[in-house]
Amino acid sequence: MKGKNNMATPLHSSNDNNVPANTPIENDERVLYNKGRNSSDGGGGNMNNDYVTHPELKLSEEQTQHKLDNLDNKITQVDNKIDYKFDELDKKIDSKFDLLNSKLDAQNKLIWWIIRLLTAGVVLPAIAYFVKTIFLK
Repeated sequence: MKGKNNMATPLHSSNDNNVPANTPIENDERVLYNKGRNSSDGGGGNMNNDYVTHPELKLSEEQTQHKLDNLDNKITQVDNKIDYKFDELDKKIDSKFDLLNSKLDAQNKLIWWIIRLLTAGVVLPAIAYFVKTIFLK
């Protein structure tokens, strides 16, 4: 495991074989400390900024989770606003189509009245002329 990374692990984890959990690592040859950067004592006062303690990590996780929750709430609010706007737009479009349909219905009624009047004005005199020429002669 030597040469793979320059990170130090200050405590054994419970997954290590034959070593109790949270036992300090002092002279374990499997661990490489960041030699050459600064004098690290495995997490002491002169600790490199590449490492964090468990409480710092937990605090960072909680802050990140809080930010994610806030972001989720904001996304939900924006989604609700978008849904509301689309509903309003849908209502406006529906009202425009209803208005257009009512105007078309009124126009259709007018066209049918004109067709009926023209039919009555042309067809009835033609029938009267036909009856007059065939039956009255």
